[in-house]
Amino acid sequence: MKARFLWLDVRATLGERKTLLAAGLMAYAVLIMPVLVAKPPEHVLSALKGWFSTSDPFILFLFIWTDLAMNKIITILGVVLAGSLLIRERETGQLAVLLSKPVSPASYFLARSLSACAVMAVLYIGAHLAAAPLVARSVPGFRTGVFFASMAVHLFSAFFAVCLSALVSVLIQKRALAGLVSLLVLSLLVGLAFMGFYNPAWRELSFFNPITQGISVLGHVDDLRPGHVLAPIAVLLGINTVVLALGALRVRHLEV
Repeated sequence: MKARFLWLDVRATLGERKTLLAAGLMAYAVLIMPVLVAKPPEHVLSALKGWFSTSDPFILFLFIWTDLAMNKIITILGVVLAGSLLIRERETGQLAVLLSKPVSPASYFLARSLSACAVMAVLYIGAHLAAAPLVARSVPGFRTGVFFASMAVHLFSAFFAVCLSALVSVLIQKRALAGLVSLLVLSLLVGLAFMGFYNPAWRELSFFNPITQGISVLGHVDDLRPGHVLAPIAVLLGINTVVLALGALRVRHLEV
């Protein structure tokens, strides 16, 4: 029953207007990327040389794609997909009806959160599959394996954006305020994501930033090993599990 509900919710969400707009945002990022890589902003080139001590076109692309495109997009999509989780149902009275069925509040919260993560995965992976052949032709030395390894890790940061937005929505229970708080927190984490790159003294502190974990492959492009992919995924899985557990705990005490 829960698996069927999850599947139906994913299908319904994929057909919503907000998801179509999110897909358009992803498509824009894919189409604009060759232009950005061809004529990168001067401050981006400066950061690349300072932080990574290289001007490798592929590392430049991966930095622009991950930071200027994907980090910003997952911030917005996390709020769009889960920023009003349970709030709309509560405002319309649907939540009381749903919870009268043989499903617990925590189970419903988790199912909706996982559904939003699944939709995020579809959009995120779809954007990477579309970008890879398009950018490979315009970026010298494009490394497909590294590109998708980076995607695999950063995808769990995208899940974190969804999970955090879901948690904030059940904590605050006001749609506009919940969305604003989620956006501010995620934007702050994105802004601090490269802190360990430009100041090595802060590298250990940045370990606790889920977005930093998501972009960690950029520090191992030339010596990438399985541990560089699996370790941050494990950390992000743990963080996301804790965030969802906190949300489920809060929902149990939520007044319908």
